[in-house]
Amino acid sequence: MSDVSVKATRVAAVLYMVFGVGFGVGSALTLSHLDRHGELPMTPFGFRSMAGGPFEQAEPERFKMLGWALVVTSALDVVAGIWLWQGRRRGAQLGLATSPVTLALGAGFALPFLLLAAPIRAGLVLIGRRTLR
Repeated sequence: MSDVSVKATRVAAVLYMVFGVGFGVGSALTLSHLDRHGELPMTPFGFRSMAGGPFEQAEPERFKMLGWALVVTSALDVVAGIWLWQGRRRGAQLGLATSPVTLALGAGFALPFLLLAAPIRAGLVLIGRRTLR
């Protein structure tokens, strides 16, 4: 096993877990606020959470459905990250399966950090896949 491959898998695992928890929890809180107040919440950085992308133009129920899809996908990313950390091949399979969905949802909600992280972590999985059992 190559040391680089093991490190790539570990970094990918951390990225899947960190971004999965961050965007999963953040999206769930945003959708909860939307249900209670009828508008997207303001972030501490001065913009509305999950606003600015093409999904913002969707009907409210469709927007919420896509938002909950991001929550579910993020939860699956956390599971993929855990499995990758454990060195399990199924973590790579799950992570690579969720990456295009995560990328599409990141684009639809204009989430630049997710747009950056999704291909990086998938690439790291590909680099380290031979070390997985």
